[in-house]
Amino acid sequence: MASSKPPDPAVLVAGAGPIGLALAAELGRRGIRTLLMDAGPEPLGDRQPGDAKMIQVSVRTMEFCRQLGVGSQVRDWGFPPDHGLDSVFVTTLTGYELGRVRTPTLAEMPDSPASPERDRPCPQTWFDPILRRFAMDTGNVAFRYRTRLVSFAQDTDGVRATVEAPGGQQTLRGDYLVGCDGAGSTVRSLLGIEVRGERHLDRSMSVYVTIPGLDGLHDKGSAYRYVMVGPAGTWAVLTTIDGRDLYRLQLIGVDLSGREDEIIQVLHRCAGAQVPCTIEGVSAWERKMTVADRFSDGRVFLAGDAAHAHPPNGGLGMNTGIPDAWDLGWKLAAVLQGWAGETLLDSYDIERRPVCHRAAQESLRDYRRLLDDSGDPHLLEDTPEGAKARERVGSRLVAENERSWHPVGVHLGYLTFPSPVVVDDGSAVAEDDTYHYVPSARPGARAPHVWLGAGRSTLDLFGPGFTLLDFGGQGADRFAEAASRRGVPLRVCRVASETAASLYERSFVLVRPDGHVAWRGDVSPGATESLRIIDTVRGAGPRIAARRSVVGPAPGQFAVSRQPA
Repeated sequence: MASSKPPDPAVLVAGAGPIGLALAAELGRRGIRTLLMDAGPEPLGDRQPGDAKMIQVSVRTMEFCRQLGVGSQVRDWGFPPDHGLDSVFVTTLTGYELGRVRTPTLAEMPDSPASPERDRPCPQTWFDPILRRFAMDTGNVAFRYRTRLVSFAQDTDGVRATVEAPGGQQTLRGDYLVGCDGAGSTVRSLLGIEVRGERHLDRSMSVYVTIPGLDGLHDKGSAYRYVMVGPAGTWAVLTTIDGRDLYRLQLIGVDLSGREDEIIQVLHRCAGAQVPCTIEGVSAWERKMTVADRFSDGRVFLAGDAAHAHPPNGGLGMNTGIPDAWDLGWKLAAVLQGWAGETLLDSYDIERRPVCHRAAQESLRDYRRLLDDSGDPHLLEDTPEGAKARERVGSRLVAENERSWHPVGVHLGYLTFPSPVVVDDGSAVAEDDTYHYVPSARPGARAPHVWLGAGRSTLDLFGPGFTLLDFGGQGADRFAEAASRRGVPLRVCRVASETAASLYERSFVLVRPDGHVAWRGDVSPGATESLRIIDTVRGAGPRIAARRSVVGPAPGQFAVSRQPA
């Protein structure tokens, strides 16, 4: 009798947070059998408020959701479109306003020239279930909760993981293992990979609290976040979660775990009055900025906080981890589907580690922007000297933190270059700017957005395979034939847009499944050259050796040399 045992998954994913869910969704939609395991209990419906560690979805994460097909769900989960999104610096909600970083509401926000999407509130409470439902609906993703990874061993054929589950220890097998298991990653620890950076910035806590009708109890108007500033400096941030009555209070450098009465008093201090409130959850955590020495080891990979831990300031943690999943997902699928070369998976660490180091450093700067020089002993005085102190502190906080909360450059301006799977065209690399964003179609850059018609962006042309944008050149068929010979999925799109042609600067532009430019040229290459380019972008061309930096390289700090495949 034939065995009814289901086939082993191709990819084991440890950790069912947003990065693990995003990776499972990306693999699942590509037809890759995936097992997602997590030590926690299976969520029943939406998660509890205490799980909303992430509350802001960046523009780049929204572009991933758009390609996945869940963008409308993330946009329309229920945040009030007219709720204020300003960030307001106050002594208390009923005290002095020191200044505000202004942000249009969702209803007021104009279209961005940089993207068809925009960053938006979507707390993890709602975001995770959206990804989970999508992954489940692919039919290729299985979930194992209350399943803790104990150990694993890898060889040339795959990975065998030992897990502790309700039925006792079990062995799971996959072709690959990805650790999406957070800053205290078991996978990273078992690999013996070091992390470097700022291991302890402070110990803080988050309080999830319901405060009915808070907006009606003060004169600061509805806002996204209220930053509490005292004579000693910034000490707390109160952020809306649902745009109604649910908030997260982040206490900076304070741990009041188990002391609910004191937490209530702090909430009253923030409001400047006694307010009705119900504590929904409390979590204490270590603020750190670290990056792992490497993001891969053989058949095992790290993504998200397991590879790079950020201060939450600026919201760059999860929003840097989602592109990890997007990058690794298509590369794992390409290998498992048989059309990738041996260098494609090597490129994950080479491309992502500098980008994540860049974002982690920006998170650290955001932390400093919020705290440094934010106090004044005269801040609360109703005197001319007090007024001058409030003007000075408020002006500095607004000017500095504009860069923390509107940093489109950090999300869209990074390069996956140098890389063994990107064909350089010799064009200049612009000076890195984590605040402003100047669209570029040079190899390694995110392919720019241009509207092609009502609601249709160039980004909507990019599918699960490679896309060759043809701006009126001759010979695209030769390129398509080369891709076909190598089994590489490729779609040719003729683009009749002068605006797009001007921005992309070449007659032909090859875009990867993750939306980054892999190659561009004015002339379609001949058959032999087309094969060479296809081999390079699928990871079967000349290899680039990256000298690994133990301190975590910034973009461009890899030492590059060409080696034979």
